[in-house]
Amino acid sequence: MQTLFDENGLLNIADIVTNHPSYKAIMEDGIVTDGELKAQAEATIASLKKLQSLCNEEQQNAILEAISEMSVLFAAYHNYELQDLCR
Repeated sequence: MQTLFDENGLLNIADIVTNHPSYKAIMEDGIVTDGELKAQAEATIASLKKLQSLCNEEQQNAILEAISEMSVLFAAYHNYELQDLCR
């Protein structure tokens, strides 16, 4: 079973993403298409809706907080990288 953290306690998201069947299918030809993005958005929504139906309110709040923090980290990192390009 894949875990969120590696043996050193570091977030294992890069391995999780690169080994995920959806990512492998999208990146198979090295080009990300509009259709692939649309399909991935739909798969993401379906997965989140399934998770919502399985979880109680407390669990949903914990998941929302984790997703929010991860999204903030991604956005902040993206902006940080863009800053480097402008220097």
